Formats: sequence, structure tokens, C-alpha cells
Amino acid sequence: MTNPVRIPDDTRSIHKIGEFIMSYQPYQNAYLNALVNRVGRVLVTSSIWNDPWAVFDKGRLEYGETVEEIFANVAKPFSYDPAESESKLYKRHIPDVRAAFHSMNWQKVYPVTVSNDQLRQAFISYGEMTSLIAYIVDTLYTGMSLDVFLTKKYMLCREALNGGIYTVVTAPISGTNANPEDAVEKYREYTNNLTFLKTTYNRAHVRNHTPIDKQVIIVPNKAESVIGVKVLAAAFNLSEVDYISRRIAVDSFDFDADDEERLGLLFANDDTYAPFTSEEKAALQKINAVKLDTDWFMCFTNFEQFTENYNGLGLYWQYFYHGWRTFSVSPFANAVLFTEEASNIKAVKVSPTTANVAQGTFIQMSATVTGTGLFDKAVTWTISSTSDLASGTSIDGGTGLLRVAADEVAGTAITVTATAVDGKTGTATVTVVAAS
Repeated sequence: MTNPVRIPDDTRSIHKIGEFIMSYQPYQNAYLNALVNRVGRVLVTSSIWNDPWAVFDKGRLEYGETVEEIFANVAKPFSYDPAESESKLYKRHIPDVRAAFHSMNWQKVYPVTVSNDQLRQAFISYGEMTSLIAYIVDTLYTGMSLDVFLTKKYMLCREALNGGIYTVVTAPISGTNANPEDAVEKYREYTNNLTFLKTTYNRAHVRNHTPIDKQVIIVPNKAESVIGVKVLAAAFNLSEVDYISRRIAVDSFDFDADDEERLGLLFANDDTYAPFTSEEKAALQKINAVKLDTDWFMCFTNFEQFTENYNGLGLYWQYFYHGWRTFSVSPFANAVLFTEEASNIKAVKVSPTTANVAQGTFIQMSATVTGTGLFDKAVTWTISSTSDLASGTSIDGGTGLLRVAADEVAGTAITVTATAVDGKTGTATVTVVAAS
């Protein structure tokens, strides 16, 4: 435990108290360390900008870095037949239990430097002292809050662009051919649809439902200003007060130049990050609402720590705010997206288009799906040949990993086909060569 700092009795003003503390380095260290951390805890919930999508956060992981999400699908029915009771009494019926894993994938640090000259100036008045501490803490916590928000928004937009969210097309709510009533009707329809056990509205296609009290609405400011709060509340089967409490604020589903620059810094060393193309940004601007199950986002705080170091040579403090987080999406939770642009898949291209693969080896195939709007980029893989293939020759229908059996006949031409969700296909030819 740190010993208390003894201030002389004749020290009356805040300025003299500051002089006393600043005159002795150990007192200065203890004072600033305690004050920064104390004010930091107060300001984090009052003065700084908070993440408007914090409702999706699932809390803190005290240990470990991976969350296992388990979903038990509904049981299948069978006709009752007493005559079969003896023969089928011990037949096993394995439950349809599925799992998804969400691991820590976001580790950031926010540094800030404060010199001794700045600290001395803080003691001119009490107000300036608190302003300095607020400045130190605000820059760190606000930076974290901003980046957490942008990461969630980026995830949602990428899922939309990749076709990971069930999409409903509505008439435009403004401009040419505007018909906001059509959008309102669709909002109401799918708000009710989500309350039924369906496989339609989640990535894993399990039977799941989302009661109205678990549905949240993300409506861009522009859409809300055009349609109106009262109309939207009625469209989502909520009172105006309940709608306001369930509506999650967002400026738009597009990213301006400042946000794109921030994302570039945030994911500078992340190979999974891709800037939005002009076509993708145009598609995002057509989104006028998203309905999510509160469990759709899988966001956890793994670690947070505020630390400091003093550089005696340079006479300055270095403060560091570390934040480690898990950002993921549940494949089992329901979501519906409303957009003004119909999706259209134009083509499927398989890479490589031709390849030679030795017996007993494998090759990873990939497919690029192009189109307009928010189309699903997933494909299923199949293989065929004019001759019978060996039993060990196969392709993973989900990943496109082609394995050629060791006893496959050299010279065999294998046609690899990638099929998009609308039935469009792309093909490649793989020729089997003798193992060396």
C-alpha cells in the first residue's frame, strides 16, 4: 500500500499544493497516477463520447480468449406406431446441436504523452487541472469508443455485402419513384415473421425465432427523418417510446473519408480488412433499415488496462490504454435487412481456371462471385468427369479443397464447378498427372 502524502499545514491554495507535489518526484508520480485513474473511471460514463452500439456488447471475459456458442435445433417428429416399439426402443436419435466459436481478434493500444510543463500549468486553477486530466483520459477512451463502433459497423456492412443477412427489397423512401408506405409495410410484415420458428433469417439455417422484445432496429438518420418516428414505431409494432428505446442510432451505412481513414489505421496490419469499393458504397447507401436479434453480434471485452511510464530524461509521462476484444457474428441469430436495390448475381469465376494436380495430392480452388446490390457471395462446390473417378477423389462442398486420390488415373480431366445461390456457375478443369 502507498503511504499517504503529507502536505504542510500552512499550504492553503491549490497552486501551492501543486507546487509542493511537483517539487518531489515520488509525490508527483503517486498523485498523477491516482488522479488519472480516478477521473478516468468517472469520465468514462459521463463526459466522453460513448459507443451508440454498446447494447450489442456481451460483457467481459475474465479468462480465456474463445467463446463457444451452442445452438440446439428443434427435434424432428416421427409417427407413433406401437408395433415398432420393441424394434426401435433403443435406436439412437442424435440431437441436432451445432456450435460456433468466437475468438479474440482485436488488440489495440492508445498512447498519449504529457510533459511536466503541462502538469505545472494544471495547478494554476482547479478548473485547468481537471481539464488536463479530462484531456488525457478523453483522448484514450474516446478513441477506443469510436473504433469499437466503427468495427461493429464495418462488420455489419461486410456481412450485408457478402449476402450474410436476409435481404428484403422495398420501394425508395425518397427521390424518384418514392413510396415510403411500401417500406413501412415490409417492416411490419417481417417484424412479425421473425417471431416464428424459421430457417430463413439466419446464416446457419436453423429453426430460430426472435420475439419482438429481442428485436432491435438500426435506422439511418436520413430514413428516420423521411418516414417519421411515429410511422416507424407503428411499422415495427411498437409504441413510440418503445421504438425510441429499441432504435439503434447510425449516421448512415456508408463511410465518409474520415471514417475510411480511421479504418485504414485501425486495420493497417489486418489481411482480412478490405476498403469498400465505389460499387459497394453505392449499395450500402441503399439500405434504409436493419432488424437484428440482440444476440446477432458476438462482441466481448477480453482485456482493458490503463498504464503509465515516466521518462526522467525527457521529463514526460507516457500513458497507454490497452483494449483487447472479440468481434464476431452469430450464425444462429436472425437478421433482416431492407434495401432499395435488388440484388443480381452476374457471373461466377473459378480460379485457377486450369491446373495439373499430381496423384495423392490436393489443390485449393477459389471462386469470385460478381454482381450488383447485396448478393450472397457463397458457392457450393462439385466435381465431375467423363470417366469414373476414384472413390478417394472428392471436393469439400463448402471450402473448395479438391483432393485427388493416389489411385486416380493419370490424364483424367476433372471438371470443378462452383454454383452460386441463384444457380449461376463457374467451372475449371483439373488434369491428374502421375505422381513423381
